[in-house]
Amino acid sequence: MDSDIFKVEIKDHVARCSMNSPKNMNALSRDLGFPMIEKIRQLLIDDSVRVLVIRGEGGNFCTGSDIGLLGDNMDPSFLSEAMNLMNSLLYELHEGPKPVITEVDGNVFGGGLGLALASDITYATERARFCTGFIHIAAVLDMGTSYFLAERMGLAKAKEFAYTGDIMDPEEAFRTGLINRIVHHDDISKEVMKLAAKLAEKAPAALAWTKRALNKAHHLDLQTVLDLEAHVQPIILLSKEHKGAIKKFLLKHGVKP
Repeated sequence: MDSDIFKVEIKDHVARCSMNSPKNMNALSRDLGFPMIEKIRQLLIDDSVRVLVIRGEGGNFCTGSDIGLLGDNMDPSFLSEAMNLMNSLLYELHEGPKPVITEVDGNVFGGGLGLALASDITYATERARFCTGFIHIAAVLDMGTSYFLAERMGLAKAKEFAYTGDIMDPEEAFRTGLINRIVHHDDISKEVMKLAAKLAEKAPAALAWTKRALNKAHHLDLQTVLDLEAHVQPIILLSKEHKGAIKKFLLKHGVKP
């Protein structure tokens, strides 16, 4: 699954996916965007992969669309195809059953911000810089940024951030809920992989339903959430994974199952 511009390494049920186009700060060019979509989709249906990590090489995460594809160079049919494919991928990352972690360093601009926030957990370095950027080129939010910003920061703060196009440092990103944690750039890969390994040890079905419940809960009323939990929990409690986990828990605490 490895390639020069989009690298995938799989170890212990964790797929580490790296955008590797440092000359244009990992902008979503034709060469990067399509291989990334194809390979991540393969990982999402690979039962041996339980956790995905998405990151950028060369000191940047992703700066969104390749500027060379916009303006007078824009091909409307290509734009439509690329956006539909990318939007489908973002939906699958956010709503799919597998935990997704984004490891963010350097610039996280435009659609790259949407990609970073489509994850379940986002770690960032002290060098990370966040910007919607769209307003600076007379464009509107895309790649899910309008949804993800409001979901993580709240609507009022998301509007200010999008309207101004200001650059946000990692400290403010952490304060506003945009990211989960700030880690020094020398340590972030190690910390992200440590978290990914921890999640990969958990029961996949339990993780999948936990992710689904949390994604849906804030869009539903309490009674509907309670009904959903009451429907799913009995099914999970009948699983082999749950019964095995109970035996392990009891033995750990000196109780014979």
